[in-house]
Amino acid sequence: MLNRLIPFLYENKILTEAQNGFRKGKCIETAVQSFIERIQEALVTGVHSIGIFIDVTKACDTLNHTVLLGKLSSFGISGITNLCFKSYLTNRRQRIEINQSDSSNGMVSSYRSSCREIKQGVPQGSVLGPLLFLLYINDLPYGATLVMFADDINMLVTDSDVGALQREIDSVITELESWFTHTHTHIYGIKFLGNANHGISVNLCNSVHCEILNFLENVLQLFVF
Repeated sequence: MLNRLIPFLYENKILTEAQNGFRKGKCIETAVQSFIERIQEALVTGVHSIGIFIDVTKACDTLNHTVLLGKLSSFGISGITNLCFKSYLTNRRQRIEINQSDSSNGMVSSYRSSCREIKQGVPQGSVLGPLLFLLYINDLPYGATLVMFADDINMLVTDSDVGALQREIDSVITELESWFTHTHTHIYGIKFLGNANHGISVNLCNSVHCEILNFLENVLQLFVF
């Protein structure tokens, strides 16, 4: 299935070029270089800029199956093929098993949980899992310069006018809130970094599950984790 799906995606140019994760010829280095180049361009031209850095909560474990199948259909993966993916994703069960050894007598005890149905996410360790995740976030809003490495989402909003920059940020945040709500995706952490200190306000926690919100002013370094 993977060997047939990948050529289809590339031939029809479905995967966004903003995505650098799990793709041939792209890696963390290409993602970092791409984003640094855009920051350098903003610094050279002297425009105001705000970086938005988002990390998705348990990315591959929380994908909504109905939303995913709908996205596959919109990309042209429909009919029998879509039903195959539905069969692949649904009616799966898992349990946890822990083996504990006792150093005093060398005995090994095994503990097992009961089996439970997996109602969301893609199978971990599978060859299809990473690609299905890329397709899930492939239509992330493009209201700003976007660079992604798997579930690490980086955006850069720039403008020479502070007022226009604020409006662009508001528009980007509105689109992000709508996308995260529609896809049932939760944010683990979000940070805002920029060189604008003219009362720019950013708030992405109204309707999105957001645990971290830091706005740092006059930061000109790019932090790579």
